[in-house]
Amino acid sequence: MANRKENKSRNVALVIIGFMIIIWTVLGVLSFTDREGYDRPMTTDIIFDGETALKGKQVFQSYNCMDCHTIVGNGAYFAPDLTNIYSDAGPAYLKAYLASPGTYPTESVVNIQLQDLIKKGEIKIGSLDEYYKAYPRAQERVVDRGGIEALMPNLQFTKQEISALIAFFQYTGKLNTAGWPPTVKAKESVIKAEKRKLEEKSGIIRNQSVSTAAHISSSEIDKNFSSGSKIANDMGCIACHSTDGSERIGPTWKNLYGTLITLTTGKQVKVDQHYLKRSILTPDEDIVEGYSEGVMPSYQGVFSDEELQQLIDYIKSLK
Repeated sequence: MANRKENKSRNVALVIIGFMIIIWTVLGVLSFTDREGYDRPMTTDIIFDGETALKGKQVFQSYNCMDCHTIVGNGAYFAPDLTNIYSDAGPAYLKAYLASPGTYPTESVVNIQLQDLIKKGEIKIGSLDEYYKAYPRAQERVVDRGGIEALMPNLQFTKQEISALIAFFQYTGKLNTAGWPPTVKAKESVIKAEKRKLEEKSGIIRNQSVSTAAHISSSEIDKNFSSGSKIANDMGCIACHSTDGSERIGPTWKNLYGTLITLTTGKQVKVDQHYLKRSILTPDEDIVEGYSEGVMPSYQGVFSDEELQQLIDYIKSLK
C-alpha cells in the first residue's frame, strides 16, 4: 500500500516537472523568435549625426549615468527615467541640454540646435512649432525649466559623445518595454504640488538672470550692459560661460576681455572685439585650450549687428 502511494506521488511529481520543462522550453523559444509587430532594433543600425547607438551605450556606461538615472527599468531613481526621453523631448532639445547640462536650455538655444539639425538633414521638420507638435514635452520643459540651473553636473561631453547619446536614446525609445516606465495616475493639482515641493527641496534656482547680475549696482548698468545681460540669459550663453570666474563648459567671461588666451593649436590670441565676434559667429574657428570643438553652436544669423555688439559690450564690462 505504501509503495503504491509512493509511486503515485512520484508520478505526480514527474508530471509537474515535465510540465514545467515544457513551459520553460516554449518561453525560451519565444524569446528568440521574432513576433509580428515587435520591433527589435540593433544598436549598430541606429545612427545620429554619424554616431551609432552602440557607441552611445558605451558613453552612457562610461559616465556611469545609471548611478542617477533609470533606463528600461534599471538604475537609480535620483534622476529622471531616460527610456523614452528621445520621443518626449526630441533631438534638438537633447543636443541643447547635453551640451550644457548644468542649466536647462531656453527656447532660443533649442531653436538654434534645431536649425543646425535641419541644415544637416538629421531631422525632417521645418520649424520650431512643428518640432513642438512632434515632441510636445520639449515645449513643456522649455516653458517650465528654461534657463533654470539643473542638478546634473557639467560633464563636458564632446560633440561626438552627444550625438552618440542621442542615437542611444533613439534606440531605447524603440524597445518594447512592456509599458515601462509606468504612467503616473494622479490629479494635475497633486502633481504640481509635489513637483513644487521637490524643486524647493532640491534648491533649484528659478531666476538665474537675477542671480547672475545681483552683484552689480544699478549705477553701473548702462543700456548695452542691461541688453547684453538679457541676451546672454535668453540665448543660454551663461549656461556655458560663467560671469563670476567659476568653471563651466566654456571659458568664464569674468576678466576675459583684453587677456591673452592659448588655443588648442598652441597659438596665443588677444581677446578683443574681433576675437569675440568671431567666437560667437564661428565658434569652431578658434578653440580655447582645454575645451572641446563642436559643442557651442554658431550664432550666425541669430543676432542682429546691434544685439551682437550689446553682447560683446556686456562681456567687456565683466571686469
